[in-house]
Amino acid sequence: MNEKILVVDDNDEIRNIVTLYLKNSNFEIYEASTGREALDFLRKNNISLMILDIMMPELDGIEVLKSIGNDRDYPIIFLSARSSVKDKIEGLYLGADDYLAKPFDPGELVARVIALLRRNNRKLDNNIVKIGNLSWDKYKRLIYKDENLLNLRSKEYELLTMFMTTPGKVFTKQEIYENLWQEYYFEDDNTIMVHISNLREKIEDNPKSPTKIITIRGLGYMLRKE
Repeated sequence: MNEKILVVDDNDEIRNIVTLYLKNSNFEIYEASTGREALDFLRKNNISLMILDIMMPELDGIEVLKSIGNDRDYPIIFLSARSSVKDKIEGLYLGADDYLAKPFDPGELVARVIALLRRNNRKLDNNIVKIGNLSWDKYKRLIYKDENLLNLRSKEYELLTMFMTTPGKVFTKQEIYENLWQEYYFEDDNTIMVHISNLREKIEDNPKSPTKIITIRGLGYMLRKE
Protein backbone atom coordinates (compact mmCIF):
# COMPACT_ATOMS: atom_id res chain seq x y z
CA MET A 1 0.00 0.00 0.00
CA ASN A 2 1.21 3.57 -0.69
CA GLU A 3 -1.67 5.47 0.92
CA LYS A 4 -0.63 8.47 2.99
CA ILE A 5 -2.25 8.81 6.41
CA LEU A 6 -2.11 11.85 8.66
CA VAL A 7 -2.38 11.08 12.39
CA VAL A 8 -3.43 14.12 14.44
CA ASP A 9 -3.34 13.78 18.22
CA ASP A 10 -1.72 15.83 21.00
CA ASN A 11 -0.92 12.65 22.94
CA ASP A 12 2.56 11.47 21.94
CA GLU A 13 1.98 7.92 23.18
CA ILE A 14 -1.21 7.46 21.14
CA ARG A 15 0.43 8.89 18.02
CA ASN A 16 3.40 6.55 18.42
CA ILE A 17 1.21 3.46 18.84
CA VAL A 18 -1.06 4.33 15.92
CA THR A 19 1.94 5.13 13.72
CA LEU A 20 3.65 1.84 14.63
CA TYR A 21 0.60 -0.29 13.76
CA LEU A 22 -0.12 1.56 10.52
CA LYS A 23 3.51 1.41 9.37
CA ASN A 24 3.45 -2.33 10.02
CA SER A 25 0.55 -2.44 7.55
CA ASN A 26 2.72 -0.64 4.97
CA PHE A 27 1.04 2.76 5.15
CA GLU A 28 2.99 5.99 4.76
CA ILE A 29 2.41 7.94 7.99
CA TYR A 30 2.66 11.62 8.84
CA GLU A 31 2.04 13.09 12.29
CA ALA A 32 0.69 16.33 13.69
CA SER A 33 0.41 17.16 17.38
CA THR A 34 -1.93 20.15 16.98
CA GLY A 35 -4.84 21.14 14.79
CA ARG A 36 -2.92 24.07 13.33
CA GLU A 37 -0.02 21.82 12.44
CA ALA A 38 -2.44 19.48 10.68
CA LEU A 39 -4.00 22.31 8.63
CA ASP A 40 -0.55 23.59 7.64
CA PHE A 41 0.38 20.09 6.46
CA LEU A 42 -2.84 19.71 4.44
CA ARG A 43 -2.23 22.99 2.60
CA LYS A 44 0.96 21.56 1.11
CA ASN A 45 0.30 17.81 0.89
CA ASN A 46 -2.26 15.30 -0.33
CA ILE A 47 -3.38 12.46 1.90
CA SER A 48 -5.51 9.33 1.59
CA LEU A 49 -7.02 9.39 5.09
CA MET A 50 -6.83 11.36 8.34
CA ILE A 51 -7.10 10.09 11.92
CA LEU A 52 -8.20 13.10 13.97
CA ASP A 53 -8.47 13.49 17.72
CA ILE A 54 -11.42 15.63 18.80
CA MET A 55 -10.17 16.91 22.14
CA MET A 56 -7.02 18.94 21.52
CA PRO A 57 -5.91 22.26 22.98
CA GLU A 58 -5.71 25.42 20.87
CA LEU A 59 -7.64 24.03 17.88
CA ASP A 60 -9.75 20.92 18.44
CA GLY A 61 -10.75 18.28 15.92
CA ILE A 62 -14.17 19.77 15.29
CA GLU A 63 -12.63 23.13 14.41
CA VAL A 64 -10.13 21.39 12.14
CA LEU A 65 -12.97 19.59 10.36
CA LYS A 66 -14.88 22.84 9.88
CA SER A 67 -11.75 24.48 8.45
CA ILE A 68 -11.27 21.64 5.97
CA GLY A 69 -14.91 21.76 4.84
CA ASN A 70 -16.71 19.19 2.73
CA ASP A 71 -14.59 19.63 -0.39
CA ARG A 72 -12.19 16.76 0.29
CA ASP A 73 -11.68 13.37 -1.31
CA TYR A 74 -10.28 11.52 1.73
CA PRO A 75 -12.10 10.00 4.73
CA ILE A 76 -11.64 11.08 8.35
CA ILE A 77 -11.75 8.90 11.46
CA PHE A 78 -12.51 10.76 14.68
CA LEU A 79 -10.83 9.66 17.91
CA SER A 80 -12.33 10.80 21.19
CA ALA A 81 -12.23 10.07 24.89
CA ARG A 82 -15.92 10.88 24.91
CA SER A 83 -17.77 7.69 24.08
CA SER A 84 -21.47 8.56 24.50
CA VAL A 85 -23.85 7.82 21.63
CA LYS A 86 -24.65 11.54 21.43
CA ASP A 87 -20.99 12.41 20.89
CA LYS A 88 -20.62 9.75 18.21
CA ILE A 89 -23.70 11.00 16.35
CA GLU A 90 -22.47 14.60 16.57
CA GLY A 91 -19.07 13.62 15.16
CA LEU A 92 -20.62 11.78 12.24
CA TYR A 93 -23.05 14.60 11.49
CA LEU A 94 -20.14 17.02 11.39
CA GLY A 95 -18.64 15.04 8.53
CA ALA A 96 -16.49 12.30 10.05
CA ASP A 97 -16.58 9.01 8.16
CA ASP A 98 -16.00 6.89 11.26
CA TYR A 99 -15.68 7.32 15.03
CA LEU A 100 -13.59 5.38 17.52
CA ALA A 101 -13.73 5.96 21.27
CA LYS A 102 -10.61 5.94 23.43
CA PRO A 103 -9.20 3.65 24.67
CA PHE A 104 -9.28 1.62 21.48
CA ASP A 105 -7.67 -1.49 20.06
CA PRO A 106 -4.99 -0.41 17.52
CA GLY A 107 -5.76 -3.52 15.48
CA GLU A 108 -9.40 -2.44 15.18
CA LEU A 109 -8.28 1.02 14.07
CA VAL A 110 -6.12 -0.50 11.32
CA ALA A 111 -9.07 -2.65 10.17
CA ARG A 112 -11.31 0.43 10.00
CA VAL A 113 -8.64 2.35 8.08
CA ILE A 114 -8.36 -0.43 5.49
CA ALA A 115 -12.15 -0.71 5.12
CA LEU A 116 -12.60 3.06 4.70
CA LEU A 117 -9.81 3.30 2.13
CA ARG A 118 -11.26 0.41 0.17
CA ARG A 119 -14.68 2.07 0.00
CA ASN A 120 -13.22 5.48 -0.78
CA ASN A 121 -11.00 4.14 -3.56
CA ARG A 122 -14.01 2.44 -5.17
CA LYS A 123 -15.91 5.73 -4.99
CA LEU A 124 -13.02 7.67 -6.52
CA ASP A 125 -12.67 5.09 -9.31
CA ASN A 126 -16.36 5.56 -10.12
CA ASN A 127 -15.75 9.29 -10.47
CA ILE A 128 -13.16 8.81 -13.24
CA VAL A 129 -14.27 8.62 -16.88
CA LYS A 130 -11.58 7.56 -19.36
CA ILE A 131 -11.86 7.98 -23.12
CA GLY A 132 -8.61 7.14 -24.87
CA ASN A 133 -5.91 9.31 -23.29
CA LEU A 134 -8.48 11.68 -21.77
CA SER A 135 -9.45 11.29 -18.10
CA TRP A 136 -12.31 13.20 -16.49
CA ASP A 137 -12.40 13.46 -12.71
CA LYS A 138 -16.07 14.25 -12.17
CA TYR A 139 -15.62 14.86 -8.44
CA LYS A 140 -12.88 17.48 -8.86
CA ARG A 141 -14.22 18.74 -12.22
CA LEU A 142 -10.83 18.29 -13.87
CA ILE A 143 -9.85 16.73 -17.20
CA TYR A 144 -6.42 15.34 -18.05
CA LYS A 145 -4.74 14.41 -21.32
CA ASP A 146 -1.99 11.82 -20.82
CA GLU A 147 -2.12 12.68 -17.08
CA ASN A 148 -1.48 16.38 -17.86
CA LEU A 149 -4.16 18.75 -16.55
CA LEU A 150 -6.01 20.57 -19.32
CA ASN A 151 -6.52 24.31 -18.85
CA LEU A 152 -10.13 24.60 -20.00
CA ARG A 153 -12.50 27.53 -20.01
CA SER A 154 -15.93 26.90 -18.53
CA LYS A 155 -17.69 26.36 -21.89
CA GLU A 156 -14.86 24.15 -23.12
CA TYR A 157 -15.23 22.03 -19.98
CA GLU A 158 -19.00 21.78 -20.45
CA LEU A 159 -18.58 20.88 -24.11
CA LEU A 160 -15.94 18.22 -23.52
CA THR A 161 -17.81 16.63 -20.59
CA MET A 162 -20.97 16.50 -22.70
CA PHE A 163 -19.03 14.54 -25.33
CA MET A 164 -17.32 12.33 -22.73
CA THR A 165 -20.63 11.42 -21.10
CA THR A 166 -21.74 9.65 -24.28
CA PRO A 167 -18.78 9.01 -26.60
CA GLY A 168 -19.81 7.90 -30.06
CA LYS A 169 -23.05 9.88 -29.94
CA VAL A 170 -23.49 12.57 -32.58
CA PHE A 171 -24.62 15.87 -31.06
CA THR A 172 -26.39 18.25 -33.42
CA LYS A 173 -25.41 21.90 -33.43
CA GLN A 174 -28.77 22.72 -31.89
CA GLU A 175 -28.20 20.22 -29.04
CA ILE A 176 -24.73 21.61 -28.37
CA TYR A 177 -25.87 25.22 -28.38
CA GLU A 178 -28.93 24.69 -26.20
CA ASN A 179 -27.00 22.50 -23.73
CA LEU A 180 -24.18 25.01 -23.31
CA TRP A 181 -26.05 28.31 -23.45
CA GLN A 182 -29.48 27.23 -22.23
CA GLU A 183 -31.27 29.26 -24.89
CA TYR A 184 -32.92 28.67 -28.23
CA TYR A 185 -30.62 27.95 -31.17
CA PHE A 186 -30.71 30.56 -33.95
CA GLU A 187 -28.36 28.92 -36.46
CA ASP A 188 -25.34 30.32 -34.59
CA ASP A 189 -22.83 27.99 -36.25
CA ASN A 190 -19.85 30.32 -35.80
CA THR A 191 -20.01 30.30 -31.99
CA ILE A 192 -20.06 26.50 -31.92
CA MET A 193 -17.25 26.21 -34.48
CA VAL A 194 -15.03 28.55 -32.44
CA HIS A 195 -15.51 26.49 -29.28
CA ILE A 196 -14.94 23.21 -31.13
CA SER A 197 -11.77 24.63 -32.68
CA ASN A 198 -10.46 25.88 -29.32
CA LEU A 199 -11.16 22.51 -27.71
CA ARG A 200 -9.41 20.64 -30.52
CA GLU A 201 -6.33 22.82 -29.97
CA LYS A 202 -6.13 21.45 -26.43
CA ILE A 203 -6.99 17.77 -26.84
CA GLU A 204 -5.96 16.81 -30.38
CA ASP A 205 -2.43 15.74 -31.30
CA ASN A 206 -2.97 17.46 -34.63
CA PRO A 207 -5.85 19.96 -34.41
CA LYS A 208 -5.88 20.45 -38.18
CA SER A 209 -6.52 16.74 -38.65
CA PRO A 210 -8.68 15.84 -35.62
CA THR A 211 -9.11 12.23 -34.57
CA LYS A 212 -11.04 12.78 -31.33
CA ILE A 213 -13.80 15.33 -31.98
CA ILE A 214 -15.12 14.34 -35.38
CA THR A 215 -17.27 16.51 -37.66
CA ILE A 216 -20.29 14.65 -39.03
CA ARG A 217 -21.27 16.72 -42.04
CA GLY A 218 -24.87 17.81 -42.07
CA LEU A 219 -25.42 16.62 -38.50
CA GLY A 220 -22.94 17.91 -35.92
CA TYR A 221 -20.02 16.58 -33.88
CA MET A 222 -19.09 13.56 -31.81
CA LEU A 223 -16.26 12.35 -29.62
CA ARG A 224 -14.82 9.22 -31.17
CA LYS A 225 -15.37 6.22 -28.92
CA GLU A 226 -12.04 4.52 -28.19
